[in-house]
Amino acid sequence: MGCCDVLLKAILTITNVVVMVAGAVLLVAGGIFYTKKFDFFEDLSTYSTNVNSVLVPMMVIGGILFLVGTIGCCGAVTGKTGLLNVYFIIVLVVVILELVVIVLGVVKKKDFIETTEGYAKDLFDKYKAEYVNGGTTGMPEAQALAVNTAQFLFECCGLTTGPAWWEAPDGKVPNGCCSSWNGEDMNEKLTTCETDNVYQEGCTEKVTALADEFGTVIIIVIVVVIVFELICLAAACYSKKNDMVA
Repeated sequence: MGCCDVLLKAILTITNVVVMVAGAVLLVAGGIFYTKKFDFFEDLSTYSTNVNSVLVPMMVIGGILFLVGTIGCCGAVTGKTGLLNVYFIIVLVVVILELVVIVLGVVKKKDFIETTEGYAKDLFDKYKAEYVNGGTTGMPEAQALAVNTAQFLFECCGLTTGPAWWEAPDGKVPNGCCSSWNGEDMNEKLTTCETDNVYQEGCTEKVTALADEFGTVIIIVIVVVIVFELICLAAACYSKKNDMVA
């Protein structure tokens, strides 16, 4: 076995061991949190549906990664054509899907931003009508929490123009507009916080800026991953060739 054979098999083996471990971590962590989430965080019981919608895909992705990593690792070690063929097909499909994501990310970026902004506008307008204007929209608690959490995470306030967008009396703003918010106090939907602790930028502007800033980075990362996956595909093909010759 030449140096090239050893190198390609090492790349294939190490890569798939990492994938297998990552899949196992997601699967086990997701399973434990799924069964014990309310023991760890009792407040999550109110949002059980939303939590499950994250944990279930997490476990599915973990299971798929573990399976693919196992197949690739066994194929690399044994050099069996059957295993390497399955691995090759799976990775090829993943590469194609990643290329589709890049194309859609470039072509459909504007549509995605407009759709996201429309959904955000509906939520923010509903919150404003319910808690600022004293309406009776019947806004669910989960949606109110989502509005505040989004503002806190993105360090923004209001849909546009900052705190003034809310037009609340006495300069009040939703809890999520305050950098001092602990993420839990939602008894009052509007609060007063120090000027230095209020986020001044509107969420539309902030999210658009972040999308422009990180969009290119994400595409570069995906491209690097695709290049590495192509190396794995080449290694799988080379290993299959050697197995057939043997």
